[in-house]
Amino acid sequence: MWRTSQIFGDNSYTENIDEKDKISTLEFDKTGDYLAVGDNSGRVILFQSDNIKNESSLESDISDREIDIEESENDLENENDLEKELEAEFIKKKKKQRLQYKFYTELQSHKPTFDYIKSLEVSGKINKIQWIKRRNQSHLLLTTNDQSIKLWKIITKKIRSFDNLNSKKEQKNLNSENNFHLPKMEKTQMEKKATNTKIYGNAHVYSINSISLSCDEETFISSDDLRINLWNLERSDKAFNIVDIKPQSIKQLSEVITCSQFHPSQCSELIYSTSKGIINYADLRQGSKCNKSVKMFQGGENVEKETFLDEIISNITDIKFSPCGRYILSRDFTSLKIWDLNMENQPLSTLYFHQFSQNKYKELYKNGNIFDHFKCNWSGNGKHVLTGSYEDYYYIFDWKKNKGVLVDCSNTTEVYSKLYDINPEINNENSVFGENDKLSYDSEKINFSKKILDLSCNPNQNLTAVAATNILYLYVG
Repeated sequence: MWRTSQIFGDNSYTENIDEKDKISTLEFDKTGDYLAVGDNSGRVILFQSDNIKNESSLESDISDREIDIEESENDLENENDLEKELEAEFIKKKKKQRLQYKFYTELQSHKPTFDYIKSLEVSGKINKIQWIKRRNQSHLLLTTNDQSIKLWKIITKKIRSFDNLNSKKEQKNLNSENNFHLPKMEKTQMEKKATNTKIYGNAHVYSINSISLSCDEETFISSDDLRINLWNLERSDKAFNIVDIKPQSIKQLSEVITCSQFHPSQCSELIYSTSKGIINYADLRQGSKCNKSVKMFQGGENVEKETFLDEIISNITDIKFSPCGRYILSRDFTSLKIWDLNMENQPLSTLYFHQFSQNKYKELYKNGNIFDHFKCNWSGNGKHVLTGSYEDYYYIFDWKKNKGVLVDCSNTTEVYSKLYDINPEINNENSVFGENDKLSYDSEKINFSKKILDLSCNPNQNLTAVAATNILYLYVG
């Protein structure tokens, strides 16, 4: 059972939501203690777990110390009662396992601008966030919109205020001992300050769709529809083009790049996907250009596209390396596929959903929902894969055991998750659950405006952050 841990945002009012307030991306850092959330207006909101106490305000630190003193006194009083001590330890462990997040700080990363050369308006929507490993007390993260990438540094500073100062009237008679007094320092407060240290721009002609940090924490890649560039964190004035699929004539264009990612442990290896449903595995040691991939992953069902809609449905919207780096997770409109790096011809596992009728696909094409970029992700231990869907549902699959669960984010009081039939009959359009299950997914009555496009998993806890339009849900399993 997956249950709601926390909800950020007003879920009582869901109609006529301002487009600027919709969440566009979210990402946990490697420790799982911090969560970054970006929206369509260019804002980035950071959340901090209750495991961190050193960076909190002075008042909360004092309250935490008082609680620790009270708990130690209670332990001394119940020193002879072994059962109560064991019960207290069990409760403490449970509290540590159930992470709670609170607001940390907020920054305005990007703002809407106008490109006078192209005569286009560039929105401030945050497309991707990447955390950088901490080297000191400050936080570093990369944020990008369609046009530029920014490196942000968040510093926590101590702010000291002084009281009992000598007024201007009293300064005239400072020779008198009665009129002169020393200032006193009040309580120290903590203030978070976000500074934009670098801007990586003027390297992409088309909209940036993804960024990925290398495991050496010194370089990162950024990709748009036709190119992938390699950057050094210390240099924002120059980037190296490593993939370029732009043909000589734009009429010859047959595919575009949809996503790219570095290998989690090999800094020279990367993958990038295309709109044809192909995953290219490249190695920078083979050459400065990675247009010719070392391996190409393409296979499974629906390889031959009969219609134009089949080509759109097979478009890969997101790819992710597994935490161990051996497997690749890809997401298209109707399935999740898990690939083994040593097997290119077919995926290890294919997990199906969105088994709509052909008429429903035509409706999705007319209203534009068939182009929705659903993201996917691995759990911290690599045993489960997750992705979003319509009606504020998202899927959790145990891909090795071929089992799945569908979680309803709109229901936070009764039923949270139910078993999902991974391989339903293709002809049975409405078959998602058994007859006795409460949750239903009727393909003829789907509200396509309610959808979960992005989610992120805590790498060290069984906790998932889900972005449902303008609301952030935290689920624990």
